[in-house]
Amino acid sequence: MWSSGTDFRNLDSEDESVLSSEEEQDIQCEILEKQRDEANQRLSQMEEASTQLLKEINLLEIQFQIERSCRENAEAVAVKVTKENKALKRKSLALLPLIPELPENLASLSLDLEDESASDFNTSVELAEEPLLKSQAQIRELQSSVDQLLGEKMQLCEQLEVLKKEKEELKEQLAVEVQEKEAILRKLTKQSRTVNKMKRVSQLVTEEFTEMSQKLEMEQGLRHHAEEFAQQVLVKQKESQRQSLALVQNEEVDAQLQQALEQVAQLSKALEEIRLHHQHQRSQSRAVMEEFNALTELQMVKAQLETNIKERMKIENHLRDSQNTVTELQEEVKQLQDMLKTVTMNPLIESGLSNEETVIPEPLSSTLFPPLPPPPPPPPPPPPPVLCASPIDPLDVLRNRKKVGNNTTDLKKPALSVDVKARAVDEMMERIKKGIVLKPTQKPQQAGLDEDSWKDQRSEKRKSAVLELQGILDTIKKPGPKRMASRKRISRNVGEAELLMVLQRRRRAIGDDKDSL
Repeated sequence: MWSSGTDFRNLDSEDESVLSSEEEQDIQCEILEKQRDEANQRLSQMEEASTQLLKEINLLEIQFQIERSCRENAEAVAVKVTKENKALKRKSLALLPLIPELPENLASLSLDLEDESASDFNTSVELAEEPLLKSQAQIRELQSSVDQLLGEKMQLCEQLEVLKKEKEELKEQLAVEVQEKEAILRKLTKQSRTVNKMKRVSQLVTEEFTEMSQKLEMEQGLRHHAEEFAQQVLVKQKESQRQSLALVQNEEVDAQLQQALEQVAQLSKALEEIRLHHQHQRSQSRAVMEEFNALTELQMVKAQLETNIKERMKIENHLRDSQNTVTELQEEVKQLQDMLKTVTMNPLIESGLSNEETVIPEPLSSTLFPPLPPPPPPPPPPPPPVLCASPIDPLDVLRNRKKVGNNTTDLKKPALSVDVKARAVDEMMERIKKGIVLKPTQKPQQAGLDEDSWKDQRSEKRKSAVLELQGILDTIKKPGPKRMASRKRISRNVGEAELLMVLQRRRRAIGDDKDSL
């Protein structure tokens, strides 16, 4: 789970670095766009200035061409006039020597010459004026055509300007659309990144959820095993009580007690390992809960974890109860050892201990063993027992006790409830705390008929325990039967096999947990 937290942190750091780089790229793009807009404005201004210059240059060229054509026409007319003047000068020079030879007819000749010269001059003038008129007409036609061309050119220029404006508007629209497209692409990229992040987070969450579900199933299985183990412990406690009462007759009491102590130690070790395993799992679950507190979106998973924690606490309570029962069993075994010591030290004790008052077994002297605590107040009187004329046989008592225990276990097997277990544990605790009370064999006073059935069962159990102790004390000096020892050994072997099976299951479960972690 710590690895998943580090993955979350690495993803957050990578996302922050990517976002910072994206912001820097966005700022650089905005700066470049501003520079591009400024350059486009400058280019548009330069284009407008260049168009105006081209217009002025075209006008100047047209004016220059008109002036050049006019100058060429004027030069041609001047050349013609100079040629005509030269011809007239030659003629006049040719006529000058003939003037004194003709004095009589001078006036007539002069008049004729004047008329001829005037006519020649008029003809020459007319001849000279004709190309001028033609040139002027051509000039006028050219000017009118030039004006038409200029008008058409102005219209074309206006159309060009309109087209250029439309082109600029289209460019601006295209730039705006490109910017919008880039913005949309950026948004899409950001959304895709967020979607990828959500996918990663969802994958991690699903993986953690599967892990938690597996742990929950494992914990449920462990709880079920723990309940079965607690039930087996209760059954073994009862068997150990029965065996402890029967082991007094056997010669191998010390060896069997040692084996029972070893079994109790093994059980305590197994319970301690289970408790440590549960503590380890609880620490892991706490770490997981601390990591999941940061994720507000996984409230349902938190609720499931809380339910798992509650169930785990219940399992721990069951384990504590089982530990308490184990410690109580150890104390009971110690008490039985003390009782065996007292029995071996006092071989002259007989069956006359069953009096009207309740008696608790005590050691011979206070110097050898410390005094026991004072007995609690006596319980309510049981119903009157059936008096037997014949002496009580301990073998018959044990057989009857086994039959009663088998019947009770057969009745309890189909309906295993928490109340029955709690009652059994409470009875064991009270019996261990108060000690084994020896009831009188005489007929007590008649008890009330309104007592509960549970009190009757409890009194019967105590009575059977008293009868067993009395029979054991009566038959201490007698040799014990061999069949009982063989039966006890078989039951002890069965208990060890069951313990080995439970330990193997628990080791497999722990190995599976380690592999999954």
